[in-house]
Formats: sequence, structure tokens, C-alpha cells
Amino acid sequence: MKIWIITSGSETLTLFRFLSKYDHEYLVYYDFLHWPYGDKTFEQWLACVEKGIEYFTKQGVDAIILPPVYELHYLVEGSKIFPLFRTYLFEYCFKYSLVGKIGLFWDFADVEQAQSLVKKLATTYILTENQKKIKKFHYPFAYRTKETPLWKYYLSSLSYSNVLVNKIIKFDLSYFKDAMTDTVIPLNYGYFHYQTTITKFLNFKKIRFHGLEKLETIFQTVTSDKWKVTSKYSITIAYTGHVELLKREKRLVRLLQRGKNIDIVFKKV
Repeated sequence: MKIWIITSGSETLTLFRFLSKYDHEYLVYYDFLHWPYGDKTFEQWLACVEKGIEYFTKQGVDAIILPPVYELHYLVEGSKIFPLFRTYLFEYCFKYSLVGKIGLFWDFADVEQAQSLVKKLATTYILTENQKKIKKFHYPFAYRTKETPLWKYYLSSLSYSNVLVNKIIKFDLSYFKDAMTDTVIPLNYGYFHYQTTITKFLNFKKIRFHGLEKLETIFQTVTSDKWKVTSKYSITIAYTGHVELLKREKRLVRLLQRGKNIDIVFKKV
């Protein structure tokens, strides 16, 4: 099947940690010219995403993977938008919430927009029997938000395992401990790259973070249910900006090639 992915850069490295395991035809819209999304207003980045959608609609794709906030914005029944983040929210974040206190974190431009979208989506969620029995359970959910605009830069500018990076991440996450949230949700797929630091810092019995393996489970389940026919693994990258900047992303290129000599097709948009 043809799967289209739109990204400004940081999300691709994380997503392909599991996407590269499955034989599909991936078309990546790498918007390097406007990297990173989230530094300006939601409307400005929404225009960039719309350009990507317009470009790939002509390619005859089967499914479209968008950054979380834009997926929630566009997702409607019967569309080609892959419900990766929506399913993640329903099947893990909401379902296993302990007292209904949710923590959201990402950039300043999108966190406000995302909160309203998540709130709207949560109105259709039905509490589990266990959640109904908890007297102190907050429903509608109570939300706490934290702006973490620097995280996305660490994926390309610094090692995500850098000591300083880990200290900053832990400092930001301490807000959710103080706010006594029971579930934290990153609004950027790139942030799942820090899951080792996040899970070590948070006590899962008190504050839950559902990691990258949950996204992989969702992807595998949805693709096996809807699309039985797989194709040969291939990567086509439609990029904005300069291709040499993209080729310097050594970690990403190695990941896309799956350790083999796989040709990656680059197309200037």
C-alpha cells in the first residue's frame, strides 16, 4: 500500500523506527524549508500541511500520516487520514487514565489548538467500568499543558541521550508531577525518541506514558485489518529546501535503508 507521511523533519526519525519494519511504499513530504513546525502560528503551519496534502492527493495514496495536531484537525470519517494519534489517545491514554488528569506538551503555537481538539475528541470517549467506579475520577478530563519548544531541536542539533538534554527534559516533566497528572501525552511524534528518559523519570503506577511500541501496535493492527496486500518496501522523499541538507541526516538515511543498499528517490517540490 502507498502511505504518505508529512513532516518538517524531527518526526520522521522516530516514525521510521517502526515503519521501516513493514513492507509498504512510503512517500515522505519532507518540508525542510519550513522546519520545524510549531515555531510560528498554527495557521501558518496548517498552510504548509495543506500544500503537502494537495501534492500527494494527486499521487493516489492509500493512507496519510500527519503530525498529531494536524491529524486531529483534519480527521473525519471516511478520509484517508491514518488515525494513528486518535487511536493512541482512545486505546491507551484515555482508556488507562487513572483519575482523568491529562498532561499535554509541545510547542507554544500548537498546544492551545491541540488542547481544544483533544477536549472535543474526549467528549466521545466512554469511560470503562473501572473508571466509573473511581470516585475521584475527573470527567470531563482535567488538562495541564506545558510548552516544550526546545525538545525538537535536540533530535538534530544534539544527541537525545546528551546529559544536558536529559536534565532539561526531566525539568520540564517535573511540572506534571507537581500538577499530579496521571497521563502525559506528547503532541509531536519526535518526542517519543525520548521515551527512555521519560519512562525512567516518571513512576508508571502514578503517571503513565505510553511509548513508541503502542504506536507500532496501532499501525500494525490498522494496516492488517484494512489493507491485506503489501508492496515492496520503497522510499520516495519529496522535499522542500536543499537536498544536500537532507542527505546530511545520516541517522535518518541509514534507518530508511534498513541496513541494506536501498535506493531512496528524492524529488524536489
